[in-house]
Amino acid sequence: MGHDKGHDMGLRPHPIKLAQSCAAVLLAASLGVGAAEAADIAKGQAAFVRQCAICHTIDKGGDNRLGPNLFGVVGRRAGTVQGFKYTNAFRNTANFEWSEGLLGPWISLPAVMVPGTAMGTFPGVSDRDKDDIVAYVAAQK
Repeated sequence: MGHDKGHDMGLRPHPIKLAQSCAAVLLAASLGVGAAEAADIAKGQAAFVRQCAICHTIDKGGDNRLGPNLFGVVGRRAGTVQGFKYTNAFRNTANFEWSEGLLGPWISLPAVMVPGTAMGTFPGVSDRDKDDIVAYVAAQK
């Protein structure tokens, strides 16, 4: 009988595939309760100020803080803000383009999407604010 490497318990999934799988699972989960209600950009702005602005700016040409400036993030390749020093974990794993569908899972559980990211210390936004924050961030372009 041949050895099937696909069932080798010592094999670990590739970090990129793991992140993509986690993102897909989180996206599916995020489409649950809040998807039925329309996101509110004004509420998202207030929630962004409370939960995100300590580390991020979002105005055009804004500075980087503990996290990169987020203006125009939707549609941008992850890890490409000029002048921001991303962690090795983020640079090596986050090879995707930001979309509204990825922002929700990211701001909910960043350490699951990219283990070792500096944002991993962030506990995630509240479920009630997630869709509103995503709508606000997506509108900044």
